[in-house]
Amino acid sequence: MRLQTNRLILQTLDLNLVEAAARLDTRAIEAMGYKTNGEWPGPEFLDALPYFRELLIENNGTKGFDSWIIVAKETQEIVGGIGFLGGPDQEGMIEIGFATNESHRRKGYCCEAAQKLIEWAVNHNEVQMITARCDSDNIGSKSVLLKLGFQIDRKDQELLYWKYQM
Repeated sequence: MRLQTNRLILQTLDLNLVEAAARLDTRAIEAMGYKTNGEWPGPEFLDALPYFRELLIENNGTKGFDSWIIVAKETQEIVGGIGFLGGPDQEGMIEIGFATNESHRRKGYCCEAAQKLIEWAVNHNEVQMITARCDSDNIGSKSVLLKLGFQIDRKDQELLYWKYQM
């Protein structure tokens, strides 16, 4: 699946890209048409790759409620990642997450990408609620979530838990 904004392309991961990312194989990533400066995939995303790989296998491909890359249109460089932690649960809830490569932070990419992905998600009748979470000291993520219309639902010692008002 592919979505576009003014500056970005959002592309779902496929097994070939997951495997190349897991190997940190920049040549294979670039052979797929993307540029990378080595920041993607970051450590947290690397840890999540087995989960997203299993989702792709279980669903026989993507349904969109999994991981997407954020690509700068102008350069075709992967500037970050975004996505959901799986399809809607029984109450219609999905959780969104995002990250921008360090060299591409403070350019509005996360907000632009998340806004587009949220638009895509709310057009699915089974989605009733979108949640997110972030470290309580993550100023960038908090700012993005507030701009998108999320509100803090609860917090604990480490994390803030957010809900999107649909």
